[in-house]
Amino acid sequence: MNTSDRVLAFERIFDAPREIVFAMWTNPKHMIRWYGPRGHSLTSCELDVRVGGGWRACMFNGDVETWVWGTYHAIEEPSKLIFSSSMHWHKYETLVTIHFDDTGDGRTRMRFRQEEFWNEADCQDHRWGWASALDKLSEQLLVMQTAGLFNDLLWKEPRRNGVAEDFAEAARRAKAERETMPDQVIPPSVKS
Repeated sequence: MNTSDRVLAFERIFDAPREIVFAMWTNPKHMIRWYGPRGHSLTSCELDVRVGGGWRACMFNGDVETWVWGTYHAIEEPSKLIFSSSMHWHKYETLVTIHFDDTGDGRTRMRFRQEEFWNEADCQDHRWGWASALDKLSEQLLVMQTAGLFNDLLWKEPRRNGVAEDFAEAARRAKAERETMPDQVIPPSVKS
């Protein structure tokens, strides 16, 4: 197996300024609205966004909790994030590097790289998971833009209450996804 089979790299364009996309990755009240594949919601989200700071989240698919965690290695707001990532079901660490590029037209090109997985199967499972989660991020950005919330995200202090409601809403959306799109909430490698 060569290294390229164990490295996940892709680009994605988001219809939002990079300051907004960066904030969606670094503010827990926004991350809980999209992080995790379809059919998953977060039951916990803790971010200490500083070099050396940790992060951890618990994804729930209605049956199983999956803990993910890591440490921030580099933060260049709003252009770059580098952090480690581990999951409780695979006992090793990968490195995630994300570049947020301003395309000059109000959109953001995100260049994503996660390396190095121990095997190709783990890499492919993460490919599915990230693609699904980033679809949710794109949808959340559209909702926020339509509601005129981009300026609120950039300029207003984060809401200090209502976090339980945010988690409950994310869980409701994940349950609806599991019921209405069952084929999209199971990683391809585990389908029978």
